[in-house]
Amino acid sequence: MSLLKEICGYISRNGFSTLLIQVVEVYLGFLLRYLPGIEGFVLRSWLYRLIFKKSGQGLYIFPNCTLTFCNRISVGKRVAINVGCYFDGRGEIDIGSDVMFGPNCMIVSCEHGYASTDIPMWKQPISYRKIVIGNDVWVGGGVSIKSGVTIGHGSVIAAGSVVVNDVEPYSVVGGVPAKVLKNRLNQDS
Repeated sequence: MSLLKEICGYISRNGFSTLLIQVVEVYLGFLLRYLPGIEGFVLRSWLYRLIFKKSGQGLYIFPNCTLTFCNRISVGKRVAINVGCYFDGRGEIDIGSDVMFGPNCMIVSCEHGYASTDIPMWKQPISYRKIVIGNDVWVGGGVSIKSGVTIGHGSVIAAGSVVVNDVEPYSVVGGVPAKVLKNRLNQDS
Protein backbone atom coordinates (compact mmCIF):
# COMPACT_ATOMS: atom_id res chain seq x y z
CA MET A 1 0.00 0.00 0.00
CA SER A 2 2.92 2.33 0.74
CA LEU A 3 4.29 1.92 -2.81
CA LEU A 4 0.89 2.82 -4.29
CA LYS A 5 0.80 5.89 -2.04
CA GLU A 6 4.29 6.90 -3.25
CA ILE A 7 3.26 6.51 -6.91
CA CYS A 8 0.07 8.55 -6.40
CA GLY A 9 2.09 11.27 -4.63
CA TYR A 10 4.60 11.35 -7.49
CA ILE A 11 1.79 11.69 -10.06
CA SER A 12 0.10 14.49 -8.10
CA ARG A 13 3.42 16.41 -7.80
CA ASN A 14 4.73 15.88 -11.34
CA GLY A 15 1.80 14.85 -13.53
CA PHE A 16 1.02 11.62 -15.31
CA SER A 17 2.92 12.56 -18.50
CA THR A 18 6.14 12.93 -16.46
CA LEU A 19 5.60 9.47 -14.97
CA LEU A 20 5.03 8.04 -18.44
CA ILE A 21 8.22 9.67 -19.77
CA GLN A 22 10.17 8.30 -16.78
CA VAL A 23 8.90 4.77 -17.45
CA VAL A 24 9.75 4.98 -21.18
CA GLU A 25 13.14 6.52 -20.35
CA VAL A 26 14.05 3.78 -17.86
CA TYR A 27 12.88 0.70 -19.74
CA LEU A 28 13.27 1.63 -23.42
CA GLY A 29 16.46 3.56 -22.62
CA PHE A 30 17.88 0.47 -20.94
CA LEU A 31 17.06 -1.72 -23.95
CA LEU A 32 18.66 0.70 -26.42
CA ARG A 33 21.61 1.78 -24.24
CA TYR A 34 23.95 -1.02 -25.33
CA LEU A 35 22.68 -1.56 -28.88
CA PRO A 36 25.72 -1.40 -31.21
CA GLY A 37 26.06 -0.17 -34.78
CA ILE A 38 24.07 2.26 -36.86
CA GLU A 39 20.82 0.74 -35.57
CA GLY A 40 21.76 1.78 -32.04
CA PHE A 41 22.54 5.36 -33.12
CA VAL A 42 19.28 5.68 -35.03
CA LEU A 43 17.08 4.19 -32.31
CA ARG A 44 18.72 6.13 -29.45
CA SER A 45 18.44 9.36 -31.45
CA TRP A 46 14.78 8.64 -32.17
CA LEU A 47 13.95 7.82 -28.53
CA TYR A 48 15.70 10.79 -26.95
CA ARG A 49 14.43 13.26 -29.53
CA LEU A 50 10.94 12.17 -28.46
CA ILE A 51 11.45 12.45 -24.71
CA PHE A 52 13.86 15.39 -24.42
CA LYS A 53 12.20 18.69 -23.53
CA LYS A 54 13.55 20.02 -26.85
CA SER A 55 15.86 18.50 -29.46
CA GLY A 56 17.27 19.58 -32.80
CA GLN A 57 18.39 17.46 -35.77
CA GLY A 58 21.65 15.52 -35.67
CA LEU A 59 21.57 14.05 -32.19
CA TYR A 60 24.23 11.32 -31.80
CA ILE A 61 24.20 9.26 -28.62
CA PHE A 62 26.88 6.60 -28.39
CA PRO A 63 26.36 3.30 -26.52
CA ASN A 64 26.38 2.98 -22.74
CA CYS A 65 25.07 6.50 -21.97
CA THR A 66 22.64 7.02 -19.10
CA LEU A 67 20.35 10.01 -19.48
CA THR A 68 17.79 10.61 -16.71
CA PHE A 69 14.97 13.11 -16.27
CA CYS A 70 15.08 13.71 -20.02
CA ASN A 71 11.92 15.82 -19.95
CA ARG A 72 14.15 18.50 -18.36
CA ILE A 73 17.00 18.24 -20.91
CA SER A 74 17.08 20.42 -24.04
CA VAL A 75 19.63 20.01 -26.85
CA GLY A 76 20.23 22.00 -30.01
CA LYS A 77 21.30 20.76 -33.44
CA ARG A 78 24.31 18.49 -34.05
CA VAL A 79 25.00 17.32 -30.50
CA ALA A 80 27.22 14.26 -29.91
CA ILE A 81 27.22 12.46 -26.56
CA ASN A 82 30.06 9.94 -26.43
CA VAL A 83 30.33 6.53 -24.75
CA GLY A 84 29.59 6.22 -21.03
CA CYS A 85 28.21 9.72 -20.36
CA TYR A 86 25.79 10.29 -17.48
CA PHE A 87 23.36 13.24 -17.59
CA ASP A 88 20.91 13.88 -14.72
CA GLY A 89 18.39 16.54 -15.76
CA ARG A 90 16.47 16.97 -12.49
CA GLY A 91 17.51 20.64 -12.20
CA GLU A 92 17.41 21.11 -16.01
CA ILE A 93 20.17 20.93 -18.59
CA ASP A 94 20.17 23.23 -21.63
CA ILE A 95 22.72 22.32 -24.34
CA GLY A 96 23.23 24.50 -27.42
CA SER A 97 24.04 23.44 -31.00
CA ASP A 98 27.31 21.97 -32.31
CA VAL A 99 28.33 20.57 -28.91
CA MET A 100 30.61 17.53 -28.44
CA PHE A 101 30.93 15.49 -25.26
CA GLY A 102 33.91 13.16 -24.90
CA PRO A 103 33.50 9.76 -23.25
CA ASN A 104 32.50 9.36 -19.59
CA CYS A 105 31.31 12.91 -18.89
CA MET A 106 29.05 13.53 -15.91
CA ILE A 107 26.55 16.39 -16.07
CA VAL A 108 24.45 16.48 -12.88
CA SER A 109 22.04 19.35 -12.21
CA CYS A 110 21.32 18.58 -8.55
CA GLU A 111 23.28 18.12 -5.33
CA HIS A 112 22.71 16.64 -1.89
CA GLY A 113 22.91 19.02 1.03
CA TYR A 114 25.58 18.39 3.67
CA ALA A 115 25.53 21.55 5.82
CA SER A 116 24.15 19.95 8.97
CA THR A 117 26.28 17.44 10.84
CA ASP A 118 23.29 16.41 12.99
CA ILE A 119 21.30 15.03 10.04
CA PRO A 120 22.51 12.23 7.74
CA MET A 121 23.38 13.68 4.33
CA TRP A 122 20.85 11.52 2.51
CA LYS A 123 18.07 13.16 4.58
CA GLN A 124 19.20 16.73 3.86
CA PRO A 125 17.56 18.85 1.15
CA ILE A 126 18.57 18.39 -2.48
CA SER A 127 19.23 21.56 -4.48
CA TYR A 128 18.30 21.69 -8.17
CA ARG A 129 20.10 24.21 -10.40
CA LYS A 130 20.08 24.50 -14.17
CA ILE A 131 23.20 23.81 -16.23
CA VAL A 132 23.57 25.82 -19.48
CA ILE A 133 26.08 24.86 -22.17
CA GLY A 134 26.36 27.30 -25.10
CA ASN A 135 26.85 26.64 -28.81
CA ASP A 136 30.07 25.22 -30.31
CA VAL A 137 31.42 23.78 -27.04
CA TRP A 138 33.82 20.84 -26.77
CA VAL A 139 33.63 18.99 -23.46
CA GLY A 140 36.59 16.60 -23.19
CA GLY A 141 36.45 13.06 -21.85
CA GLY A 142 35.86 12.45 -18.16
CA VAL A 143 34.65 15.98 -17.42
CA SER A 144 32.28 16.61 -14.50
CA ILE A 145 30.02 19.68 -14.57
CA LYS A 146 28.44 20.81 -11.29
CA SER A 147 24.86 22.08 -11.02
CA GLY A 148 24.25 25.76 -11.62
CA VAL A 149 27.17 26.17 -14.06
CA THR A 150 26.95 28.09 -17.35
CA ILE A 151 29.53 27.33 -20.06
CA GLY A 152 29.84 30.09 -22.65
CA HIS A 153 29.76 29.71 -26.43
CA GLY A 154 32.90 28.44 -28.16
CA SER A 155 34.53 27.10 -25.00
CA VAL A 156 36.74 24.04 -24.61
CA ILE A 157 36.76 22.01 -21.38
CA ALA A 158 39.94 19.92 -21.05
CA ALA A 159 39.64 16.19 -20.37
CA GLY A 160 39.30 15.22 -16.72
CA SER A 161 38.25 18.68 -15.54
CA VAL A 162 35.73 19.39 -12.80
CA VAL A 163 33.75 22.53 -13.67
CA VAL A 164 32.42 24.23 -10.52
CA ASN A 165 32.19 27.85 -11.77
CA ASP A 166 30.82 29.56 -14.87
CA VAL A 167 33.03 29.55 -17.96
CA GLU A 168 33.28 32.71 -20.07
CA PRO A 169 32.68 32.41 -23.85
CA TYR A 170 35.65 31.20 -25.94
CA SER A 171 37.61 30.08 -22.88
CA VAL A 172 39.80 27.01 -22.66
CA VAL A 173 39.59 25.65 -19.11
CA GLY A 174 41.11 22.66 -17.36
CA GLY A 175 41.97 21.18 -14.00
CA VAL A 176 40.35 20.28 -10.71
CA PRO A 177 38.67 22.64 -10.16
CA ALA A 178 38.71 23.95 -13.75
CA LYS A 179 40.55 27.24 -14.26
CA VAL A 180 41.02 29.38 -17.37
CA LEU A 181 44.07 28.25 -19.38
CA LYS A 182 43.59 30.64 -22.29
CA ASN A 183 41.06 32.53 -24.37
CA ARG A 184 40.44 31.32 -27.94
CA LEU A 185 39.94 34.90 -29.19
CA ASN A 186 43.41 35.91 -27.93
CA GLN A 187 45.73 33.19 -29.25
CA ASP A 188 48.80 34.95 -27.80
CA SER A 189 47.89 34.04 -24.20
